[in-house]
Amino acid sequence: MDEVNIINNIAEIVYKTCGIVFKESNISVLKSRLDAKIKEKKLPIDKYYELLTTDKNELNSFVDFVTTNFTSFFRNERQFEMYENEILPEIIKNSDKKIKIWSAGCSTGEEPYTIAMVTYEYMEKNGFFNKGFDFEIVASDISLESLFIAKEGKYSGKSVTKVSNIYLQKYFDSVSNDIFIIKDFLKKKIKFDLHNLIYDNGIRDIDCVFCRNVIIYFDEDVQRKVLENFYISTKKNAYLLLGHSESLFGIYEKFKPVTLNNGVAYVKD
Repeated sequence: MDEVNIINNIAEIVYKTCGIVFKESNISVLKSRLDAKIKEKKLPIDKYYELLTTDKNELNSFVDFVTTNFTSFFRNERQFEMYENEILPEIIKNSDKKIKIWSAGCSTGEEPYTIAMVTYEYMEKNGFFNKGFDFEIVASDISLESLFIAKEGKYSGKSVTKVSNIYLQKYFDSVSNDIFIIKDFLKKKIKFDLHNLIYDNGIRDIDCVFCRNVIIYFDEDVQRKVLENFYISTKKNAYLLLGHSESLFGIYEKFKPVTLNNGVAYVKD
């Protein structure tokens, strides 16, 4: 079997395992990750392919490696402004005092910790904690390695460049000049969960789902499965936030687009 066929077969294995599609436009990502693994294992590509088909642990490790995505604190700041100023007040107004948010595809934790900081700040400033309100965040990812990093909550100075000094002092402990760790009181607001989005993870009554720059990697069949799982997991009138290049148009109609001051969100019909 030649190299092209092997790569295509590995792409099919990844698709069947987690739903991520590798085609002409993004196959270079798969190739680069594959090259790194081959170098690490000191195996030719055909032998590594054989290993993937016979060793479940190696397959899980490879899928973990392939699906680790770039993330950062306060990525797409306007969307967090929309969440804080327009979405969160609506959620609180219609809630039973316990706010539940899902960061789906949370990678190494920067997104759920950002959501937690913004939510904590809003609820504290407006006295909602004193009124008996609280919140929790479910942060899920298919990558076990990413979740280990997220749970530890330790980040370099370079990683926190978009975090304000006020937030750094309030929500992080400074270990050194270049290492910052999320404080325990904020960590306790987040439950990290190993989860493949193509399956129902059983959580319910979610008020808002952040799933940004994730479904773009799926084909339409898998996208519909993932979106149906979001629909099952959320309350009526729950919000869904996608990445700026993602859209549900022509794919899924149970979440309706709404135009807000700082962008577009989707609301459960």
